[in-house]
Amino acid sequence: MEGESSMEPSKIAALFVFLVLLPCWALYYTRSGIKSVEGYVFGGRALGPVASAFTAATAATSAGLFVGGAGMAYQYGWGGGTWQIGAAFGVFITWFIVAPKIREVSHKIKAITTPELFVKRYGSNHFYPIVAFWIVIFTVPMLVVQMRSAALTIESYLGLPYVWSLVLFSTVLVIFSSLGGRSAIAYLDTVQGMIMIICVTVAIIVGLKAVGGISGIDHLLVQQNPSMTSFFGEMPRSLWYNLAFVYLFGLFSSPHIIPAFYGMKDARTARLAFPIGVIISLYWTFAAVLIGLVPRALGIGIETPDKAFAAFITHVAPEIVGMLLVFCLLAAVFTTLDALLMAAGSSIVHDIIGRIKGQNFTESEELRYSKIATVVIGLLALILSGMQMPLITILNAFGFGAFVIVIGVPMILALFWDKANREAAYFCTTLGPIIYILWRTYLVKITGLGELPGTLLVVLTVSVICSLVKPANNELYFQEYRKTYFNKVGA
Repeated sequence: MEGESSMEPSKIAALFVFLVLLPCWALYYTRSGIKSVEGYVFGGRALGPVASAFTAATAATSAGLFVGGAGMAYQYGWGGGTWQIGAAFGVFITWFIVAPKIREVSHKIKAITTPELFVKRYGSNHFYPIVAFWIVIFTVPMLVVQMRSAALTIESYLGLPYVWSLVLFSTVLVIFSSLGGRSAIAYLDTVQGMIMIICVTVAIIVGLKAVGGISGIDHLLVQQNPSMTSFFGEMPRSLWYNLAFVYLFGLFSSPHIIPAFYGMKDARTARLAFPIGVIISLYWTFAAVLIGLVPRALGIGIETPDKAFAAFITHVAPEIVGMLLVFCLLAAVFTTLDALLMAAGSSIVHDIIGRIKGQNFTESEELRYSKIATVVIGLLALILSGMQMPLITILNAFGFGAFVIVIGVPMILALFWDKANREAAYFCTTLGPIIYILWRTYLVKITGLGELPGTLLVVLTVSVICSLVKPANNELYFQEYRKTYFNKVGA
């Protein structure tokens, strides 16, 4: 990928299948599911276990894993991969505990968006614009870094100039996401997720063969630097802990992943999706770490760690395997971007414009405006994608971590603790992200504690104290919430 690539007919044909035929098939197959807002936003709450598992897993698996995660492993050895333990526990906790509860509550209260769930649980319409604002603010940087990764990949693969690669990929993405909605996204994510499984399986076999297995990786790494085989290696502890915390809580805190849980058909779907989601997520994580370790073990030099994925394709994998991995990366990026666009677009219309308007949209109006908002957000991200980006994992984790504070903490409190009150949720959603930004800017070096662990200590402490002083279960708004939604037979 680092060298000059020609626009070979076989590559163009493969890209055509990936970027045109597959999305068109998904749009056609799910065309009946986009006639209502509920159908457009999360598939009419009718997704089965396989589609639910793949939709959530692919939305969480992006360039942050396959490029950034591999880059961390290349730079720090096993220490650059062990922080993924946080992700492993996070996947298990999400699917086993949190996702079924999100499905149950969202079905009973008929919540379409995360801000709406907060409004109905905490009894204040102020959560509509507050939470939606942060969703848009932190979604845009995540969109930019993913679009940039896709464009750079196509540029290297086809030799197409970066700008045209960016325009090509973004145009297909925006058209597909705005027209198809959640049902089309779920079906395409499932197909692309299966493609990713095939691709990383081949990559694992090729990589392990090149270095003589896991023991071969250890032997080669220890010759370069003994710390490469230790648990932390030379990775800064503050960065290690911060990434571990981000991905421990990130899966159930991200507004583009949560709709996959809203859309699950019933409790049985949640139970069956659990093992599928856990297995495929952990499998992709292991593959990404291995892709970074193999070129480092072989002593392949690269300019920046983010090019470890490209180094594996260029110097380790045969050409056909390299082509498969290119599409694996593009699939990971596409499935994350379509979910991000849907989350931002639906929040802008349902939670911000709809509240400013002062009255509910008609079904057709909200559906139309949601599609327009998705296009606008996509175009904004396209324009901003000309910026130079730092290490992909760090930037991606910054947005992921912000959602833990704004959404994850008040979400967990709302679902599992009756005493959690609106004042605690206000603190998380207003001052929480500001503390997060200030901690990253000024306090990481002073305290040695990453921005997410540090901010979590503050917001959790304040939230617990606020809720104990003034328990929500003694408040009228909470009594109305329980009476209205939970004295009925479950969904």
